[in-house]
Amino acid sequence: MAETVQHFILITEKNREQVVRTIKKLILRRKSEWLSQLLGKLHASDLTHIWNYFSTVEKSQILNNLKEEDSAAFLAELDPKLSAAILRTQDTEWIVDRLEELDPDDSVDILKTLSDWEADFIIRRFDAEYSKKIKELLHYPEETAGALMTSDFIAVSQKASVETIIKQFRKESQKNQFEDLHFIYIVNEKTHLVGYIPLRKLIIEKPGKLAKDIMKPLPVLVRPETDQEEVAKLFRDYDLISAPVVNEDNILLGRITIDDIVDVLEEEASEDVYRMFGLNKKEKFSNGILLSLRHRLPWMFINIATTTISALVIGLYQGLIQEFVVLAMFMPMVAALGGATGNQMVAMVVRGLALGKLHWVQIRWVLFRDVTAVILGAILVGSLISIVAHLLYNNYLLGMIVAIALLLNMVFATIMGAAIPLLLKFFKMDPAYGSSILVAASTDIMGFFIFLALASEIFL
Repeated sequence: MAETVQHFILITEKNREQVVRTIKKLILRRKSEWLSQLLGKLHASDLTHIWNYFSTVEKSQILNNLKEEDSAAFLAELDPKLSAAILRTQDTEWIVDRLEELDPDDSVDILKTLSDWEADFIIRRFDAEYSKKIKELLHYPEETAGALMTSDFIAVSQKASVETIIKQFRKESQKNQFEDLHFIYIVNEKTHLVGYIPLRKLIIEKPGKLAKDIMKPLPVLVRPETDQEEVAKLFRDYDLISAPVVNEDNILLGRITIDDIVDVLEEEASEDVYRMFGLNKKEKFSNGILLSLRHRLPWMFINIATTTISALVIGLYQGLIQEFVVLAMFMPMVAALGGATGNQMVAMVVRGLALGKLHWVQIRWVLFRDVTAVILGAILVGSLISIVAHLLYNNYLLGMIVAIALLLNMVFATIMGAAIPLLLKFFKMDPAYGSSILVAASTDIMGFFIFLALASEIFL
């Protein structure tokens, strides 16, 4: 009889509510065995996506009916702050058993969200070897290679034979449950990292061959203090699935795997989007009201300042607007098109800088290309709007003013859309930090000024 293979139930938009209802029903009816079977068929990542659909009591029942390795995997996939909140509701034995199932770097992510005394209390109860790995990783600052790496790896002497390496691999694998282990690292007599052997190559080589004869040179070496964004670029540029982390003496400290880099790329992309619109990079759905307010308040004051300037500009031409009320209908159009054009440029420049695809030598060409494209587009759009304005109000001067104001403000917006992120980059700041808000504010002010100044010169 063929062995049946257990498959995960993939949660989609179509079946999400049905799965949640089923879990709630099993909890209500106290069908623990059936609940355990269903939870065992859900991937840890999918379970995190439906976690907030359940009440506190239901969450407790779910945790009680998850297998140890499944609940450990769930903690690793969940937001570290939420995982830490779960740990505070469990006894010490439950916490230690689950965290020791995780790679050290995943445990560290959770422990860093706890207070020092809470983390220390847990670490003291870990196995001695695991505790040592955790303490080493905790020393590295967040968003660095050291904080990303796991200290689970296998390193062998360059004089070791293939047969010896395989025996060591089996022995180490029985002691540690290595995840995503693709390479055996090779060191010399001074324990300096000199190369690596892919597991596939190790399996097909003759048992008597030495490591130094079959090892491959390392494409990149990463220092623990390297920023995680730079590490992600290395993975992308060199098509890596794993990278070794070494100290200044070339001693192997750990390795970074592609699954961590995927998380970094998502985090960095989210950070860029958040910062462009004035949100703090630590903004999460799980944050409290006061924390969210603290993140937003500075930009609220900046918006108040910029809109006040816009109001003052409009106030300078109050008499003009009262005499020619029709101008008020076209003011938002000029400002909006300028803002949209500027933010398109911001998006291009910020992503280009983040991905390392936009360099200072390219700026002139990019600006020339985009300004030219905007001028041509503004001429077409402005001509259309000027015709509409003339037909509606039988005033060709109004149409001309709108067209010229659109053209000038869109060119200004394009230049500002490039200039603001580049200036932030020049001053060693995040190019995305509030760029969208600053560009929108500046194009509103300039758009109102250009439009009203032109109207004043022509109509008065």
